[in-house]
Amino acid sequence: MTSSAGTAPSVHDSTGGVLAPVQCELLCFIKDKCQLMAFDDIAKICTEFYSEDEIVTAKTLVDLKRSYKLPRRQGSNKCRSTVEDLIKACLDLNESLPAYYAVDLSRLPPVDASHYDMSAILAELQLLRSEVRAINCISEEVSEL
Repeated sequence: MTSSAGTAPSVHDSTGGVLAPVQCELLCFIKDKCQLMAFDDIAKICTEFYSEDEIVTAKTLVDLKRSYKLPRRQGSNKCRSTVEDLIKACLDLNESLPAYYAVDLSRLPPVDASHYDMSAILAELQLLRSEVRAINCISEEVSEL
């Protein structure tokens, strides 16, 4: 998740301060995939791939950056419930979470094409096509001048 210049995008907290990127493979995966994959698929993959310790560590990192803490989960489905809370936190537009990055790429779960939300990919493709058309129009106008 870098900009075209190769630098990490800056994320600002509610007070206007810049949040430094944080190393966390689980949160990196969630933030990267939450716009392209179904909620349940992300939760299932993360629960199966990451250990309970990694999930608890990710929860702690999110709790440090939010205005309120995520609930403490108990019981046989606590890992799944915590991962679902993490996904909701990453999707929450009212919260400013930092960019998360992965140092060990082997700690990012492999995902095949069957997990992707094709409607989200098609919507992104439509947006890209409209941007290309707009650039072509501008290019033609510049050529005419």
